[in-house]
Amino acid sequence: METKNKMTAEQSLKLINETIENNRRVITKKNGSYYILWGILLSVISLVIFFLWDKTGSAAWNLLWFSMPIIGHPLALLLDRGEEKVPGSFLSRLTAWIWGIFGVFSLSLALIAFFWVPMNLSLVIILLFGFAECISGITLKSWPVIVSGLIIGLGGAVLAAGVLATSASQILLFTLAGVVLILTGVLIKIQK
Repeated sequence: METKNKMTAEQSLKLINETIENNRRVITKKNGSYYILWGILLSVISLVIFFLWDKTGSAAWNLLWFSMPIIGHPLALLLDRGEEKVPGSFLSRLTAWIWGIFGVFSLSLALIAFFWVPMNLSLVIILLFGFAECISGITLKSWPVIVSGLIIGLGGAVLAAGVLATSASQILLFTLAGVVLILTGVLIKIQK
């Protein structure tokens, strides 16, 4: 009678794989809401910075980027209140680490560019952004996220080096990245 309750190794592996895949789907679906939120915020803030910089000629408006986490994190918490809690897992922690490291690199490079080594910061950050999104997509096995990361990173790099080569207009890269994020979030939300 005791042997009926024991699972075979194959059954255990199947259950573990099903649990991981279910967790991956739930996290990806939930991330769809975050992509929409952060995409809207990224688009709005980048447009505000672009128009203020273009009108005044002052790059100091870039300091408004610091408002993004100040506005976004409370909104993300509000978004979480209405949704089912996803249990913490390796995948959710890994995704959080990917985006946390992106934030650390972006902030560090901004400070380095401001105080020490001038660089095309828009180009560097858009590449990091696309890379972080691709890695998140690979982690979650989500083709929409992988493709949008490639579009943002590689497309942004081409635009930063060519068409949008002036300082103020490079901010529009982030508006386009925000639109891609919104579209990715919507696509994730409508997938089964």
